[in-house]
Amino acid sequence: MYGLDGTCRTLCLDLDVTDGDMAATAAEAASLERWLVECGARVVTDVGPTGGRHVYVPLADRIPFDVARELVEALALLFPSLDPSPHRSVRSGCIRTPGALHKNWGHQQLTMSLSAAYDVLRRPNGADVVESMRVRLRPQIAAWRARATPPRGRLELAGGVDIDEHSPAQPAGQAGDVRGPVLRIAREGIYDVARYPTPSEARAAVMAAAARAGWRLADVAARIEDGRWAGLAALYAHHSPGSQRHRITRDWAAAAALVARTEKTNPQVRRHIQSENDTVRRSNTSARESQGGATPPPASDPTLGDEHGFIRTWRAALRTTEQHRFPGRAGYAVRFVLRALGGFAHSTGSRYVAVGTRSLAIATGVEHSTVSLALRAAAAAGWCDRLEAAHGEHADLYALTIPTDLADRADELRWDTGKLHGLRPAFRALGHVAALVFEALETGRAGSVLEAARTTGISRSAVHEAVDALAAWGLVSRDAAGDLVAHSDRLLAAAEQLGALDVVAAQIRTYARHRIAWRAYLQRHDPEAQPGDVDHSPDPDDLAWLDTAGWWLPPDAAAGPHWTVADVIGRTG
Repeated sequence: MYGLDGTCRTLCLDLDVTDGDMAATAAEAASLERWLVECGARVVTDVGPTGGRHVYVPLADRIPFDVARELVEALALLFPSLDPSPHRSVRSGCIRTPGALHKNWGHQQLTMSLSAAYDVLRRPNGADVVESMRVRLRPQIAAWRARATPPRGRLELAGGVDIDEHSPAQPAGQAGDVRGPVLRIAREGIYDVARYPTPSEARAAVMAAAARAGWRLADVAARIEDGRWAGLAALYAHHSPGSQRHRITRDWAAAAALVARTEKTNPQVRRHIQSENDTVRRSNTSARESQGGATPPPASDPTLGDEHGFIRTWRAALRTTEQHRFPGRAGYAVRFVLRALGGFAHSTGSRYVAVGTRSLAIATGVEHSTVSLALRAAAAAGWCDRLEAAHGEHADLYALTIPTDLADRADELRWDTGKLHGLRPAFRALGHVAALVFEALETGRAGSVLEAARTTGISRSAVHEAVDALAAWGLVSRDAAGDLVAHSDRLLAAAEQLGALDVVAAQIRTYARHRIAWRAYLQRHDPEAQPGDVDHSPDPDDLAWLDTAGWWLPPDAAAGPHWTVADVIGRTG
């Protein structure tokens, strides 16, 4: 319904059938069409297999989200069968167009000739039609505004901006994320008018939340420009592009100043965050601690030789044989778990990796039980060897190994360039096939659909579909020579647009709870514990904090083009 800029090009009026009375819906659709014609509008109409009707009002000039929604909400007060919900969300509002398959059976069918519909679309309605509708709907607009704006009875901060005093503040230098109702405003443009009576206050709430999370103005501007925050873009759509930039900058400065004045730190949260930082946060150039596992041999051990060289040889051997040894969809889990295991090995500089199934699950987008099965299959096939079983807080210790039938010729294989990734967040939504095709393009092993099909062993038609999906999200394009080029730097933005980061965050919070409960269990059953020892049972406030703190999400600038979930796990523990 809305573009990436949060504006609308067509009013789509959806009339539903009530109590199976298709004739009543048809009559009301005809009445709505006459009303629109009286306003000077030219419309396109269709009908669905179940009798529902659509009336489309194409517009010559795009209109902002709040104007479009206000018009449709007002029309719904005049025509009870009209469902305004498609226009209520910048992010998810959609409608089935003429010719589209219906979810049950049949298609949407035009109730007018194709040539007449085409003529309406070629000559859309001007701004005078929109203004005429607003004038005629003035009483209904006022009624809807009154109904949607209950009396205000909350404590207001300076400028009317509402900031939750109980939400944890991010320590300086640590970027968090924006979530909850404020994230919905940013993405969809939907806000509670009891809290934010005007669009400017809703905008200020988003800006204040981003400033409170430690973001920069550039992070917010990037999300407005690329459509991830189409809802926030819609709240600025009333203004010209030059005025928008000025207002965004002004709103950000006001929000940053407001947060600086009103920020109140929760001591318990600060203590928890500091504890996490002290134990697991490392710079990108530092060796990362093993993920709760047994102590592997030091990477500096001269008997190990070139560890990174061995890992790259292991990668090359896996890449050249995996499609035959782990074929089809059933083998995808094993292939990506091995990629994640190799990624952890690269990050620690050793073929010996102690990493838990939950960490691997986050890196591969599956459940930890699936990871366990995949590791068993990988070990049985000779790609890894479990040297030590998990005990206490320590995970299994694995060694990367090359199957014996490949060991003699593995050194002759060409190494792959770049990092080794598990299943990056965007591909949780786009799928394993898209991930493998993207990997082939990213590493230079393919530059066309045909080469990608040959390299990955995936059917040409499936590769075509994957390339189309990747191109639709801006992850693949063609260069001047016509070759396919992968854009790794756009993966994080695509993941956020697809909602994949929310899924990753939820999985991290779930596993963090598991770890807290497990550590508490170990503490209660510690044979060396004394009666006077401190109780380390899970703190309810800590568990609640997991739901509100979004500290794992890296901002775009810091993430760089090769950010991977394994890096996140290294920071969060």
